[in-house]
Amino acid sequence: MGSLARNIKPNRNIVEEEHNLKCERCGNIYDYYKFSNGQVFKHGCDCKMIEAGKEAEKKRKQQAINNIFNQSNVNASLKDATVNNYQPQNEAQDKAKKTAVEYVKSFSVKQPKSLILQGSYGTGKSHLAYAIAKAIKNQGYSVAFMHIPMLMDRIKATYNKNAGETTDELVNLLSNIDLLVLDDMGVENTEHTLNKLFSIVDNRVGKNNIFTTNFSNKELNQNVSWQRINSRMKHNARTVKVIGDDYRERGAW
Repeated sequence: MGSLARNIKPNRNIVEEEHNLKCERCGNIYDYYKFSNGQVFKHGCDCKMIEAGKEAEKKRKQQAINNIFNQSNVNASLKDATVNNYQPQNEAQDKAKKTAVEYVKSFSVKQPKSLILQGSYGTGKSHLAYAIAKAIKNQGYSVAFMHIPMLMDRIKATYNKNAGETTDELVNLLSNIDLLVLDDMGVENTEHTLNKLFSIVDNRVGKNNIFTTNFSNKELNQNVSWQRINSRMKHNARTVKVIGDDYRERGAW
């Protein structure tokens, strides 16, 4: 009480006090003081400290989520993509959009599932995949979107002695996040990088994944390396055909 009184200014006199109260939230025994300016102090109660700790942990987790998402390799044309601004041009694209909405609403790390968005160029597969990634990330999950050609360049860059990350660090990062989107599967044929891609896809069996590809199932089985990758992609995966004209040519003169 003496230490408390030394910190009280004249215009902040104690007008009400109770002792040996029990906090229902933290369980601590505390003394209650109310000052003339309306301020309340609970000496011995840890609720504010616990709340501050939770808030700090929440900010730390959000920063970690942001840092992971910021490592995504994304074409600039996709930055503003959302599920809502995807405009279906046919029944297949409308079904794909509804599937994307369903995936976001039902996302769970306890009941993981994968999507394979398959179809011709320019039908909006990458748009939908990136839109899903952003929506899931905004729910507080760790997410990364990787365009395969850019990812392969990034893997190759790890071999440089001055590289800022190792191949293992990159593979581990992508293997353990809540959702991984791999965009444009089937375009890479360098044996060594395909082995690294297989490691990532293999590590993610039983987790949440989205794959986009312009290749048919037959084309994805073009060689032994892709056969292995394609087999892992299909695990617990729903294939959605996204067909139609190239939307990037609409309105061209």
